[in-house]
Amino acid sequence: MSAFEIRPYPDFSWSMSRQRKLERCPRAYFYGYYLSHNGWLDDAPPESRMAYRLNKLTSLDALLGQQMDERARELEAAARSGKPLPTAAVLEQRTRAALRQAWRTSKSGRAAFEHKPGKVVMLRALYLEQNTQPEVDRLNEKAGPCMAGLLATSHWERLCACGDAGRIEIPAFASFQHDGLKVFAAPDMAYVHEGTLHVIDWKSGREDDTNPMQVLLQVWWARATHPALEGLALRGHIEYVAAGRTEPVDPAPDFKAEAARTVREGVARMRALTRDPRRNIPLEMEAFEKRASGLCRTCDFAPICE
Repeated sequence: MSAFEIRPYPDFSWSMSRQRKLERCPRAYFYGYYLSHNGWLDDAPPESRMAYRLNKLTSLDALLGQQMDERARELEAAARSGKPLPTAAVLEQRTRAALRQAWRTSKSGRAAFEHKPGKVVMLRALYLEQNTQPEVDRLNEKAGPCMAGLLATSHWERLCACGDAGRIEIPAFASFQHDGLKVFAAPDMAYVHEGTLHVIDWKSGREDDTNPMQVLLQVWWARATHPALEGLALRGHIEYVAAGRTEPVDPAPDFKAEAARTVREGVARMRALTRDPRRNIPLEMEAFEKRASGLCRTCDFAPICE
């Protein structure tokens, strides 16, 4: 194992989530990917330490998405082992218990968070002393339907039939290499059933036009990192669990070409904002447009946005 190396600039990589952040607001992208880099070091400049801290803030919506992933893993384990599936009420109870703990940690852990931002859960609204009621109300409306919608998907029946066969392990920060570039594209769940590769992306929030492409990239990851899957039929699923709706994504035979074009165009837009693409040295902050919108009020970087 090679020793950890502190680098003055972050390694360059591409992901759909990173691309979305750039499109939403280039200035926030600069704060999150460049200014915050090395902000965990004790001797980092104050502005980098602040940006790193703000970059670690989260929300109840984001935590609900993480808990949904946890519940899905519990359902998969139960289905594969032939055990009864937890009820929607039990799933909701577990989720709310975890979110209440995150709330308590955020209320009492400000000092711990400021000392080690990467080790402590901190809700943005509490840290920035914003009105938390809208977020709490939204969570209360979504938690029950999300768990009911998750349980109602068709995957658990297939996994009951699969048993332990067709399992695809998904590592944290799953990625693949394309033209010498690291592309992050982790599905939320993937498995093989009766000769078909199923790739699933759970969604607890609103629909987005880029979601189908995200699933195509996840299919690409599965095929690139698991050569044995070559030749299988492909089926993607965007599961909008709060609405109880599945959007199928059926990859065309040339889906890799379409996905590669998306990556190529996204990389070009990112690298246009660097003065040294090889070392990933960014242009000055002023080159990253500040794109004011209704999302500014929920931006993690509002306290430092100039």
